[in-house]
Amino acid sequence: MINDFLIIDCTGKNDSIALKINNKFFIKKLQTNFYKNEILALEIVNFIKKYNIKLNSNFSIFINSGPGSFSGIRISLAVTKGIKLVNRTNIYSYNNFLLFAAPHLAEKKQILTIQKTNHFYYFCRGTFENKYYFSPPEKFYSSKLKATESLFIIPNDIKNDAIIKNLNPKKIRITEFNLRNVDLLIENKLVENKLIKPLYLS
Repeated sequence: MINDFLIIDCTGKNDSIALKINNKFFIKKLQTNFYKNEILALEIVNFIKKYNIKLNSNFSIFINSGPGSFSGIRISLAVTKGIKLVNRTNIYSYNNFLLFAAPHLAEKKQILTIQKTNHFYYFCRGTFENKYYFSPPEKFYSSKLKATESLFIIPNDIKNDAIIKNLNPKKIRITEFNLRNVDLLIENKLVENKLIKPLYLS
């Protein structure tokens, strides 16, 4: 069971680290566009020391695999793997498609969770049977998907984009960036602990 954990989210938009300890969340915003492993490592060390955290095999680290800043994600992944080697912590990953969809998983309906990166829009399709299953990312064209019965999960920062205005407003769910939603991904078994690598969208 995953209880206490560290989150490292360095995709370039809302760079942050967070701790969940004894059911309490602590979040620290990071300076964006950092490019050195030692800067992130120092931030993490100071953050952990502040809350007297002991890293061991009972502790977990979650990393955002993207989409977003490829260099930021690679740096956070390298630092995370270094921590694992030294302290034998558990590593899991999630991505922005899942993080933004998390507050709406309780509806148990088919959803399309949308992200914008490199001036293009992408979506992952979430289908619910006994649990949620998400497809790999695909390019999003609103004209092609306009008639779908799915709910559209839209990040707040793109809600006014022209492509979004073509969608059925009754099917749209606006969502905010919130690292606390990693808890919902854990609850719905949507975190990954194998073959963790940056989510690259061409």
